Amino acid sequence: MRSSRILYLVLLVLSIVFVYFYGGTVPYMILYVVLILPIVSFIYTLIIFLRFKYFQDIDKKFIMKGDHIKYNFTITNEDYFFYPYLRVTFFGSKTIFNEQFKKINLSLLPQKEKTYTFELYCRYSGNYEIGVEKIEIEDFLGIFKLTYKIPFPLNITVYPRIISLERFKLKTDITSESYSSSISRHENTGVLKDVRKYVYGDTLKKVHWKLSAKLNEIMIKEFENTTESSVLIIPDFRKNEYTIEQNTVIEDKILESTIAVVNYCLNKWIPVDIICYSKEALEIKAANPADFSDVYNNLAQIRFAHTLKISDIADVYVKSTTSKSNLVLCTADIDYNLYNVVYYASFSGFNVIVIYISPEEITGIKNQIADAIISDIPRIGAKVYKMDISDDIKTVLEVE
Repeated sequence: MRSSRILYLVLLVLSIVFVYFYGGTVPYMILYVVLILPIVSFIYTLIIFLRFKYFQDIDKKFIMKGDHIKYNFTITNEDYFFYPYLRVTFFGSKTIFNEQFKKINLSLLPQKEKTYTFELYCRYSGNYEIGVEKIEIEDFLGIFKLTYKIPFPLNITVYPRIISLERFKLKTDITSESYSSSISRHENTGVLKDVRKYVYGDTLKKVHWKLSAKLNEIMIKEFENTTESSVLIIPDFRKNEYTIEQNTVIEDKILESTIAVVNYCLNKWIPVDIICYSKEALEIKAANPADFSDVYNNLAQIRFAHTLKISDIADVYVKSTTSKSNLVLCTADIDYNLYNVVYYASFSGFNVIVIYISPEEITGIKNQIADAIISDIPRIGAKVYKMDISDDIKTVLEVE
């Protein structure tokens, strides 16, 4: 476009010079044509801008990671004149779909339409804006360009995989007072652990009536369930300063690791308290396998958008809670501030587990500070899992 404008200015100057030195009908005719052409070309382009029509759709808005979706885009010329230069830019070109969405340059004959179909492979979980971002229309001369920006993109949610862990390094002998009252309605569905004599304050729901009648005194059932352990999970949903592609891969790993731990806990009837930050604070509580579906849907639709460091979030919750439990931190950012929080939490009685998603594999940058902290965390009584991007989550987290 820049070269076209320069060429037009050169023609305009030459036309003026021609008129100045020679005058006459032909030079003036040439000058008028050069002056009028841009006006006609702009009006023609404006008509196209106001008249063209487009349609777009996807076959599904919610899919599982690893599936495909079909996206269709159609642009139509309902007029009796030619649409010369159109360029279509897609939202997906700025996301992980950049290899599948390319800019389209096209022209349309009168009363014709063109349809483009994309089959998108969703390799990573997350929330994505796809579809047409803008349509640029150039005039015949290449001097003007009108841009039509699409106000509402299409949105898709790619759900993460649900990874079933056979084991995970939690302590099950940590009493959690905060949960003992809130989930008491689930206590009589656990596995019977022991029977003891009644003491003041025991609920009648836990009375073993048959044994009480047999022994002629009230006996209370004790279960291997949620009142003996709980898990505070803090995933790092902060937007890191990497490229869009790198962030997408890292965020996918954090999300799947978090969901794997949640799934393991709830299947073992261990209650979880998930502290999430996206654009605002969100606390999700769950106590049994029936709650997993709601937790999964909530986590799958969270965006990595905030700027708070996980060390600041964890510090607030660790110092404000009186009941000690398992504390699971899942992050791709380890520094000495987080190390201090882990040290304090471990010293205060928490069973701390750090899941570190190392970005080194995709960034090519070695973080020596993170490596030093990881090697030192076990010395303060905490557990750390280091996971590279290519590592299998199940294999890493099941290591004792």
